[in-house]
Amino acid sequence: MGVSTRLRRGVQRTFVVLVTTAFAFGIGPAAADWDKGQAAFERGDIATALEEWRPLAEAGDARAQAAIGSLYIHGQGVAVDYAEALRWTRRAAEQGDVTGQFNMGTIYAGGLGVERDYGMAADWFRRAGEQDDAASRFNLGVLYARGLGVPKDDEEAIFLLSTATIIAGDPEAKLQEIGAAAENYAYVVMMTMEEPELTRALERTRAWEKEFLHRYLSRRIRPAEPKGGLDPLPYE
Repeated sequence: MGVSTRLRRGVQRTFVVLVTTAFAFGIGPAAADWDKGQAAFERGDIATALEEWRPLAEAGDARAQAAIGSLYIHGQGVAVDYAEALRWTRRAAEQGDVTGQFNMGTIYAGGLGVERDYGMAADWFRRAGEQDDAASRFNLGVLYARGLGVPKDDEEAIFLLSTATIIAGDPEAKLQEIGAAAENYAYVVMMTMEEPELTRALERTRAWEKEFLHRYLSRRIRPAEPKGGLDPLPYE
């Protein structure tokens, strides 16, 4: 399977995972509208989801912007429109929304309405990957393994693929398919690596894993947000 196919498949999978996660802890109007749109999306009522999300997106809500952008990418409830997808997705990504950043990487890697640019794709996947997004780390690892948009670097590829596998190992995230794909791809890359290079990659992975577990546990045990507030994290 080519890299662009992997990336295009990943965008919908990750979008669905994030959209069906409870983002909002507050009971303010914005949270309520987001929840109504989310509920509509889950039951397949895309028109109502858009009706709820569009005002939020126009007001600057990055979650809603990323969601609408993804609908335009896939033609869910709307005609496929890569220009609209790029407009909404970029607005979300520039606010730091992880779904928006991942989708920007997909847009550039797949040449969806833009000239294909693996360098830009790598930049956006890197930004999302820094927020512990497994799919973005997997895709960036593939780019490093193949030298697309970045210098070919097997050590960096193994580090990214291995850390993607760790993130995807959380059963609540429901990312087992991404984890398995990252693990399988890593084995292929390892077969041509020298031992010192592989050792460095695995040492970096172990060090990163300790930091990730600390972040993961901190998110799970942090106090609840005050009523009226929104979860500052892009996803759980």
